[in-house]
Amino acid sequence: MNINILGFNIFAKGGTSRSNINLIKSFLKQGYTVNYFNNSDFDQDAITRLFIHEDIDNENLKVYKFRDIKLLSKCDVLIITREDLFHYAKDVKAINNSIKVIGEIHGPMEYIDDSIDLCLEAIDGVRVSTEGIKQRFICKYNYKSVFNKYVNAEHIKIKKEPINTKRNLLIKARFEDGVKDISYVIKLVNYIIKNTKRDDIQLYIVGYGPSEALYKNLVNYYNLQDNIHINEKEPLNYIYISSSPYETLGYSILETLARGNRALIYPGNDNVLKEVYDKYYGIKFLEKNLSKDSELLLSMLNNKYSKENRLTDVENLNAEFLDSEYSNQYLKQFKKASQNKRPLVPTKYRKRVRLQPKNKIEKLDSGRVLYKDLKEKPFLSKVLKNNIFFEGLKKYYNNRKERLSKKILNDIEPKESNVFIESFHGNNFSGDPKYIALSIQKTYPQKNIFVSSANSLVDIEIRNYGFKPIRFGTEEYKTKFRQCKYVFMNSNSWDKVYKHPDQVFVQTWHGFPLKKMVNDLEDEKERKDQLKQFRPRMKKWDYLLTSSKMNTMLLESAFNLKDNENLQILDYGAPRNEYLLSQVTDEERKKLQRKYLFTTNENKKYILFCPTWRKKEREDLTSVDLVKLLEYLPKEYEIIVKLHPNEGMLRSKYNSLDARIHCFYNEFVDIQELYILCETMITDYSSTIFDFAHLNKPILLLQEDVEMYQKDIGFYFNIFELGHFPIVSLDEEKLALQLKGMNYMDYSKIVNRLISKDSKESSQQILNTVFEETNSNGMDK
Repeated sequence: MNINILGFNIFAKGGTSRSNINLIKSFLKQGYTVNYFNNSDFDQDAITRLFIHEDIDNENLKVYKFRDIKLLSKCDVLIITREDLFHYAKDVKAINNSIKVIGEIHGPMEYIDDSIDLCLEAIDGVRVSTEGIKQRFICKYNYKSVFNKYVNAEHIKIKKEPINTKRNLLIKARFEDGVKDISYVIKLVNYIIKNTKRDDIQLYIVGYGPSEALYKNLVNYYNLQDNIHINEKEPLNYIYISSSPYETLGYSILETLARGNRALIYPGNDNVLKEVYDKYYGIKFLEKNLSKDSELLLSMLNNKYSKENRLTDVENLNAEFLDSEYSNQYLKQFKKASQNKRPLVPTKYRKRVRLQPKNKIEKLDSGRVLYKDLKEKPFLSKVLKNNIFFEGLKKYYNNRKERLSKKILNDIEPKESNVFIESFHGNNFSGDPKYIALSIQKTYPQKNIFVSSANSLVDIEIRNYGFKPIRFGTEEYKTKFRQCKYVFMNSNSWDKVYKHPDQVFVQTWHGFPLKKMVNDLEDEKERKDQLKQFRPRMKKWDYLLTSSKMNTMLLESAFNLKDNENLQILDYGAPRNEYLLSQVTDEERKKLQRKYLFTTNENKKYILFCPTWRKKEREDLTSVDLVKLLEYLPKEYEIIVKLHPNEGMLRSKYNSLDARIHCFYNEFVDIQELYILCETMITDYSSTIFDFAHLNKPILLLQEDVEMYQKDIGFYFNIFELGHFPIVSLDEEKLALQLKGMNYMDYSKIVNRLISKDSKESSQQILNTVFEETNSNGMDK
């Protein structure tokens, strides 16, 4: 029997490559002829290395670059090992209708792109890992020709002796945090070291991929350089850790268990790994709860893997994973499953099959790459490097790409079930958009929520709440943004995504204004420039949230809202302040201490220092010496510096001043949480004043450049007429006396006049109006 296998790239590291290699070996052992077709390019050296390292230099095996659909069709059975290659089954069947096609699902079902046509009508059977996945696949796709069988694991060598360790942990995985969630394990190690006496724990992380810089940043951020080692020599004795939200088997977990080491693994959001490994004594399961997981991990380190338990695990491993008849059993199970196959509707063979389809933008980008190559050719370089020629070509490229991109976006219809959330263009996940997202998640669980993210640090915070991060500015961002009927944001939308007529833009803005904005700026030139840019963006808004009549009046003036005749003002209050009005408890404060300081201490008193941004770059936020200030304060006092996003470059400076001064990554910070954590706030002209006023905690105001600020920017009103705001003394000893001498302020006047509509029901009132009104107006899609 002739077996053809089509895979993406057998020469790359990873579980699917290992599965393909083992599958080939199994068929060769049974005397089958195997042709492997690799979708990615490779050279002869790659084949040589593969044959030598895997010992598969066999006359019955040939390896091809996949370029010929006819050659792929010359076999009895075709196995396709990647979902986005399933569509070739149609072309194969059109040439050879007698061929049997098996599709293999290697990744979790949750990672299958719903926009991909799996062409199941041309697939005779689908292999999945477990019975649970099988049932979900049948249910989702209404396709019954499915069989469950683990991937071939003949490469593993099962050892009888258990291995124990008192300190070593190991992760071997691709560095892709959205898929592997290694950042959680780094946080777990940090939690253990900061909250227990176990500062000897050593975590070894081995792999490669785009998140390597993220992991190094986290190690430095948590000061774990002595405890976490990236791509260093791995230990022989260890507990393996896997925190992936989804896995179908996990070769590294299986290999760990086979060697005699234990593993601590997350069962998966779909519980698949629980289904696979629940019977093994050498496996324990994470809960993604730092407190509980730290106790479990320490228990594993402190207790041995017994010989008796190891013997039971070895018996189960032999029974489950070592099968000398794997290929024959594979085909037998396929044959049984394929009896449930729906009849194939005949398709006509296309003489020209496009193996690597490209859209017009991809073709345009190919031309850009070609230009780079051609301009290095001696006979073309003078022409192509000519500045006038280059600028003309660049202008053509940008205009053409913009037109094509807009055309593609115009074909996308927003869906009622999709919601897009954006806070400060994805620079963090906080403010009103965050709390609206949480309210939607709770009240409208059928909605799909996508959250804008500027980098991998923001990704972590978004995933912590169970949402999907979408990288700002990417093609995926444009597509997902366009697919969402509802867009909630606290700054203006990115110009390049445009707005579909059926989309609903809800502008939350990001604070009650004290300093003048846009149309009200004192500087005439700056006012005109900002208004010119702001006006067309503001006209896209359908709703604007405010917290009082005064708030509405100021925003109408600042943004010239009369130019948007269709805009509706929703004065239901700020969703972000629901949290302040409902979560001021001792337990919440402890939770926040664990999140930001990695420990709990009821006696600690935190001062929040958060001056607003200045356009001019500065090296110091204030002339106050914070280190000197702490010398005059009792030891329980500490300072948290909250930087404006535009001054994030100062984080390392302030974080290294003193052990009692903390400055976090802005991407990890929700300032509403810092309000609850801190006893006092020092600020200047920031809108943080008004949110913090809800808590009636002291607010001290810096007035170092008030006259210049009044001249250049201007204020809407005199804040001192609305409450008691002590002015910060620039003498550190006197400032310390100020801070020690106050613990309560009555800010009811400012709350009642300026933010009176803030309530515990703000989000729900907003969502009821937005979702119900837009649907009743016939905008449901």
